[in-house]
Amino acid sequence: MRNYLVLAALAMLGACGGNDGSPNASASADKQVAAVDSSAASAALAASAADTANVESEFKAAKAIPVGMKTTTPPLVIADPTLNLPPYTPPAPPAPVSTTTLSFGDLTNYLAPGSTQGWAPGATNSTITISAPATNGTGAGDKTVALASTYASASYEADVTVSAPVGSGAANAGFIVRVTNPTAGGPDSLTGYFIGLDTGTHSLVVGRQNNSWTNFISYPVSTIVGGSTHHLKVTTSGTAITVDLDQQRVISVNDATNALPAAFQSGSFGLRRFGVGATFSNITIRTYPTVTSPSYDFSKVVGAVYTPSNAVNAIDFWENYDPEIVNRELTYAQTYGMNTIAVYLHYLVWANDRVAFLSKFENLLKIAARHGIKVSPIFYDDCWNPTPQFGPQPAPVWGVHNSQWVQSPGTPVEQAYFQPTASNSAITYKASLASYITDFVAPHRKDPRIIFWETMNEPGCSGNGALQETRAALMNDARIAILNAGATQPINAPQVQEDEGTYFSDFYAFHPYGNPYTGPVNGSNVSALNSETLQRGFPGTTGQTMPGIVSNYGGTTGFIVWELMIGRTNTRFHWGQVPGAPATVEPATPFQGTIYPDGHPWQTSETQALTGGFNVKLPVLQVGYYNDPTFASAPVKTSVTPLIDFDLNTERGTDSPDASAGINATHYGVRWTGAIQAAQDGLYTFSIDSDNVARLWINGVKIIDKKTSTQSTVSGKTWLAAKQRASIKVEYVHGTGAASMHLLWSNPAASNPNTLRIVPSDSLVTSN
Repeated sequence: MRNYLVLAALAMLGACGGNDGSPNASASADKQVAAVDSSAASAALAASAADTANVESEFKAAKAIPVGMKTTTPPLVIADPTLNLPPYTPPAPPAPVSTTTLSFGDLTNYLAPGSTQGWAPGATNSTITISAPATNGTGAGDKTVALASTYASASYEADVTVSAPVGSGAANAGFIVRVTNPTAGGPDSLTGYFIGLDTGTHSLVVGRQNNSWTNFISYPVSTIVGGSTHHLKVTTSGTAITVDLDQQRVISVNDATNALPAAFQSGSFGLRRFGVGATFSNITIRTYPTVTSPSYDFSKVVGAVYTPSNAVNAIDFWENYDPEIVNRELTYAQTYGMNTIAVYLHYLVWANDRVAFLSKFENLLKIAARHGIKVSPIFYDDCWNPTPQFGPQPAPVWGVHNSQWVQSPGTPVEQAYFQPTASNSAITYKASLASYITDFVAPHRKDPRIIFWETMNEPGCSGNGALQETRAALMNDARIAILNAGATQPINAPQVQEDEGTYFSDFYAFHPYGNPYTGPVNGSNVSALNSETLQRGFPGTTGQTMPGIVSNYGGTTGFIVWELMIGRTNTRFHWGQVPGAPATVEPATPFQGTIYPDGHPWQTSETQALTGGFNVKLPVLQVGYYNDPTFASAPVKTSVTPLIDFDLNTERGTDSPDASAGINATHYGVRWTGAIQAAQDGLYTFSIDSDNVARLWINGVKIIDKKTSTQSTVSGKTWLAAKQRASIKVEYVHGTGAASMHLLWSNPAASNPNTLRIVPSDSLVTSN
């Protein structure tokens, strides 16, 4: 079922984006699903139909909506979505095809050079043992392999006793699975995986062997001590490996390394020790029908990381969540060809305001779906400030890149991961974080609005090597929590600074920020996603361009740019502009970000790349920005916007509609021109809610002439004939203080937001 659901989600991506002018992009996308999985398609269509009814009901209740808005804003309802949610019941495991118990005679020994102890039968035929080496450094990689059989989908279990370390070297013993090419040449002289108990570090170890060692995880287990006995069970299925210790799931890895060699898909079973003695009893192998891990096609992903323009980080986003702003800005994303957003969650928001946070997330999903946009939630982040604090976030520091971005859950929580939480001594942070993840996944375990779950963004970005193993534990435990909640969507953490994310992922994600543009490490686009990209360069570097990203990743791995909005996160400043060396001027070229808060893109050439070229027709108005509020001089910049619906603050840089272009923060004018069309005859009321002077003309007739310099609303009416193009011109003059400009419409006889729409432009403007 998992394959079908993921394919259904990806099929939907092919149809959404909102550039065809259809009234319901998500509904038209759902039609594409039917051929893939009828049950998923039926559920999606039913949900879409129900929400269409919601939109019409909300529209009738609203007094007015912004001109050009594709949908109403669903109300934020604070309610716990986990209440009365039935627990996930996993499907019964398949019946084994065969069951085999190994004895000493089934195995072939391979002793490392210098080893003097050999494998031997134990007290019974079902026991195999090897004595501890005489000295430190010997017995390093001794193995014994049952070469007669190979396994792909199977479980392997035994009772395992491992001695205390000999000396100070490595001290582990356990299973080797999917073994090929074993030799006696050294510790890692085979191809396959090792899963073992380490009595030196008191941990459960999983890694890949290919005549070298790649450590996936060393998971702390305090009961693994010299002489202790544990029941070890390992299951291999596709590229996934799960490890149960004493009937508890401890590790869930998936070797999603790009273009993983076929040699790791099947092989023999064996035992291995390194610097310890070990005994294995009751070795039982059960085989199951071969499982092939699903492959994923992200070629149609056109996305962006989304933090609203008014937020400085994820905590600020969710503490001050505003559905109206989200709806407005996802209108921009849809109009300009985006079908996916990545959003950062944050543990501290959940820990302090759980029900509200879960409710806001559901509201965002509903808004995104109305715009034909999938969502990738991100639970943890290892970048920037390591000590986040819940509560009001500081204002951005002008000139400093990402000046208030914070990690999640943060270094203090990671350092205390296995310890009791500060708020409840009976609950560890490990347990609390698992609940955090479960709370988001469980209500959305089959939700087609989620494209995938990201456990951690860029593990290793912090540079804190002391926490590398803890980060692996976080991703491992997050994966287990997501699967235990019944998620049908894939799971990922990108491979950037550290490789560990790849070992807990269902597909390979990478963050290419270079130019020339680089692809996946081994060149395969199968099950690969460019999940973060776009930097326009700074002195001494070669930047990327949106057309370059589209041409290199569009249609292959897909891409998600950093980021959708140009706002208070300050990523218009480049990576080198840090507190000790801030910018001295506003950048003429924003380093990152795509769209300004009023809806115009940094460059229309980027919109052309995202939506298909210069001939594309989008439902936008042409807009000109003037530093002369009388409009007598030439505009400083021309562009396009899907709405006239924005508020700007008074912070330096984001107080201007476009500081990079040199538009004033005070005493400027904006003029929009284009066309609108009504679906039915009627008398339409237009309103301007602004902080200063504003005017509206329809078909050359002035409908509104707002002359007050205070925040207020002025309305006017005009008759519009059905299906007849009507010209529109709007002017707004800003004086000082916070800017606010909103053009809205209403008609009591209208049934939905698409009764009045902006006529798609004949072509995009070619200047910026």
